[in-house]
Amino acid sequence: MKKLMHCIVCLLLFAIATKAEVKLPRLVSNGMVLQRDQPIHIWGWADIGEEISLTLKNKTYKTKAGRDQRWALDIEPQPAGGPFNMLINKIELRDLLIGDVWLCAGQSNMEAVMNRPNIKENYSQVIQNSNYPMIRQFTVKRDMAFNPVSDVTSDKGWVSANPQSVLDFSAVAYFFAKDLYEKYKVPIGIINSSVGGTPAQSWVNSESLKHLPEYDKIAQKLKDTAEVSRILNAHLLKSKAWYKSIKEDDAGINGKWFLATYDQEKNWQEIQGLTALNNKITLPKYGAMWFKTTVDVPEHLAGKAANICLGMMHTEDETYVNGEKVGSINSGYTERNYAIRPGLLKPGKNTLTIRLISPTTGIGFNPKNSYQLKFQNGTIPLDNPWKFKFGIETALLPKGNGLSLHSPTAYYYAMIKPLADYRIKGIVWYQGESNIPKPGEYQGLLTSLIEVWRKDWKQANLPFLYVQLANYCSAPVEPAISNWALLREAQMRTLETPHTAMIVIHDIGEKDDIHPRNKSDVGKRLALAAQRLAYHENIIFSGPIYKSIRISGDQVYVSFNHVGTGLKCLGDKLDTFMISADGKNFVAAQARIAGEQVIVWNDTVTKPVAVRYAWADSPDGANLYNKEGLPASSFKSN
Repeated sequence: MKKLMHCIVCLLLFAIATKAEVKLPRLVSNGMVLQRDQPIHIWGWADIGEEISLTLKNKTYKTKAGRDQRWALDIEPQPAGGPFNMLINKIELRDLLIGDVWLCAGQSNMEAVMNRPNIKENYSQVIQNSNYPMIRQFTVKRDMAFNPVSDVTSDKGWVSANPQSVLDFSAVAYFFAKDLYEKYKVPIGIINSSVGGTPAQSWVNSESLKHLPEYDKIAQKLKDTAEVSRILNAHLLKSKAWYKSIKEDDAGINGKWFLATYDQEKNWQEIQGLTALNNKITLPKYGAMWFKTTVDVPEHLAGKAANICLGMMHTEDETYVNGEKVGSINSGYTERNYAIRPGLLKPGKNTLTIRLISPTTGIGFNPKNSYQLKFQNGTIPLDNPWKFKFGIETALLPKGNGLSLHSPTAYYYAMIKPLADYRIKGIVWYQGESNIPKPGEYQGLLTSLIEVWRKDWKQANLPFLYVQLANYCSAPVEPAISNWALLREAQMRTLETPHTAMIVIHDIGEKDDIHPRNKSDVGKRLALAAQRLAYHENIIFSGPIYKSIRISGDQVYVSFNHVGTGLKCLGDKLDTFMISADGKNFVAAQARIAGEQVIVWNDTVTKPVAVRYAWADSPDGANLYNKEGLPASSFKSN
C-alpha cells in the first residue's frame, strides 16, 4: 500500500512538473540582444492555461498559454542598455542587452565566416582586436522545411565577439555591426541566417511563387511530407552506396598506392602542376583520384619537423609523406597545412601522395594554391611534376540530402518565418549568384521576398539593405550577353520598392574568386546605407544610380540619382561606357563628366538611342564614382 501511495505521489509531482514546464524559442536565450525603442515581444509554449510570469528590470508581466499552447507578452519600448536578467517563471535568462538587431541573410558571401582562409589571412589584425562584447551573433543552423515550423535551430545561440568566437561570425555581418557599434555605441545583434548556393526562390513562401509556375509546381509537390521522406530515403541509400564503393573498390586503397614511391608508378599520367589537371582530362570528374610528386630535401633539413602546405582542394583529401598519413580534411574551403613529424623526411628524394575524394563538386585544386614544405628556417617549393591516376571514377553524388539547395521555399519555412516574432531594426541581404542563369526572374523574386518578409514582421517600412553582385569572371567580348550585368540591373531596379537601399561592389570583388576576400568595404558600405535608411542620418550613402538619358544630336546626356557632392572619374578618362544606334549592338564610347551628368558619344554613331556602363561580368576599368568615393552602378538605358 505504501508503495502504491508513493507511486501516486510521484506521478502527481511529475504531472505538476510537466505542466509547469515552459519552452522558449532558441532566440530567446542567454546573451540575446533585444530591439530598442520598439515593443519587446517575448513568446513561447506551455500547457493550455498555464500562467506565465515574466520579470524584466523589476517589472512583472503576466499572461496564460492559449488553446494552441502558445503564449506571448509585449514589453513597452526600452532604451539601449544592459546587461540585464529576465525571469520567465523559473527560467532565468542572463546577460541580456537592448540595442539594435539586424537579420543578415543570403547565400555564401553572407555565410562566409571570418575563419575562411582568404578572409582570415586578410584580416588577422582585425580578428586579434575583435573584443566587442556588445556585438553578438545568433547563427541559425541550416535546415530545410516545406511547411511552417515553430522554431529554428542553433548550435551555440547568442555569442559575443572576441578573437576566438569572431572566427565563426559572418564576415560581412561583423564588419557591418562593428561600424554601427562604433558609430552609435549601442549593442548590435546579428541574426545570421544564410546558406551558400541558394537562390532567392528558396527564401520565399509558396504564395510568392504563383507567378512562376515552374517553381510553384515544385513547392506544392514538396508540401507532401511523404514525398519528401521518399526523396530523403532514396538519397541516403545512394549516398551509402557511393561511399561504400569509394571505400571498397578504390584500386589505390586495395593496391596501397600510398606506400609506392613516385618512380614506381609507371603507368600514371604526368602534369607539371596540379592546376594543369584540366589540360590532361575533361573536368569535372568524381570519385577518388591519386596524385604523387617528389620533393628534394637537403641533408641539413632531413629529419626535421616541417609543415606541408597544399592550399584548398575539392573536397576530401588524404595526404601521405613517404607512405605515412599526415592529414585529412573534408572541406573545399579549408587550407591544408599538415605537420610532418621529426624523422619522417629523409635526405634526397621524398614522395608526397594525395588521395582526393570528390562526390559532388568535382576533383580540382584552387588556382591560387601555393605548394611548399615549411621548416623553422626556410621553405622548399613543391615544383616538381605530378603524376595522377584514378583509383575509382564514379558518377556525381547530388549535393545535400537529395533535396536541391535550389528547392523553392526550402529555407523560408525553416530559417526565416520562425524568426519573425523577434523584433529587429532591419534586414541585410547578400545573394544573387545562384540566380545568374535566369536573371529575368530576379526583380520579381526579390520584390516578393521583401514584401513577404515585411508582412511576416508586420512592418511595411522595414529597412531592407542589399548588396549588388561583385565583379566576377572575365569581361565578355561584345556582343556576348552578360547574365551578371542583367542580374545587377534587376537588383538596381528593385530600388523601386520603397525603403530599400543597394550598395555597389563591382570594384572590390575578384574576378577569379566568387568569394572575394574584401568583406570590410562591403560591411562599411552597408553600414552607410543603414545610417541613412534606418537611422535617418543626412548622409551620402550610395554611389550614382542611373536615372535617365537625354539625346542631343550625336551625344547622350546621362543623369543620375545619388550624385552626392559631384561626379568623379578615378583615372584620366571615363571607361566602360558604350553607345548604340539600335539598342542592341553597342560599341565603345567616349565619355566625360559635365556637372551632374555624363556626356557619352562615339564619332561613328550619329544617331544614338542607348548607352550602357560597366556592362560585363567583371566590368574592369569602370571608374565613375561620386566625390564621396562610392562607385556608380552598372546600367543600360533601355
